[in-house]
Amino acid sequence: DILEYISDGKTHTLQEIANAVEVSKKTVQRHIQDLTYRFDISTFCGGIEKGGIRLNKKKELDIDYLKTDELQLIITQLELLQNSNINIKRFIKSLRQYR
Repeated sequence: DILEYISDGKTHTLQEIANAVEVSKKTVQRHIQDLTYRFDISTFCGGIEKGGIRLNKKKELDIDYLKTDELQLIITQLELLQNSNINIKRFIKSLRQYR
């Protein structure tokens, strides 16, 4: 629920997120820390920008150094795993545009 809430790309405070998903600020903080290992999430502590959390949506994938057959091998191997994880399916879809 937290990831879905911050997926709009806007900066949200811990309290806003906690209220939206009906958990404590401490729980949000713990889950955000875990999510930062898998997603590009920025945290801000006051200053010019208000403090908060933001999911950075766009990450560029640099695969220019791969040959076509190497890219196809990676896609084929990932397809074997795709039934186990929705994120792998998304990644495969993004790789296919480079073929």
